[in-house]
Amino acid sequence: MREVLRNAHFVVGVDHAAKLVRITRSAEPFDSIEQIEQKCREVTAALAPVDRTAMSLLLDIRAAPGRNDPKFEEATLRLRTASVRGFERIGVLVQTPAGALQVRRHNREDGVDRLISDDESELLTYLAEALPPRRR
Repeated sequence: MREVLRNAHFVVGVDHAAKLVRITRSAEPFDSIEQIEQKCREVTAALAPVDRTAMSLLLDIRAAPGRNDPKFEEATLRLRTASVRGFERIGVLVQTPAGALQVRRHNREDGVDRLISDDESELLTYLAEALPPRRR
């Protein structure tokens, strides 16, 4: 997997052979809503060259600090939708049942389907099965 972005909050890797993008959230908390927006724009920019329709996305949020205050939720709704929209399939790797509940709520709010699991191999299998071979 080729790393295309690393900052204090996210690591983004792209594996064209596996047709997989992986975004890993660190345990570093955000200092402000502006910082959330800036870091999410960096992720979106790093993924700009990627043909999302030909790739699946694995979001690893196991280390992310829990947070669901209204300002955070408002800021992240638009940003999380922009960063995941267009991928063939999306899997979200969570650590806790509370994390899974929050992602399920996100599914309902933003209309983006995601498979949610605490089992990385299950998600990787799901994401690999999603994509047929490319036609040339």
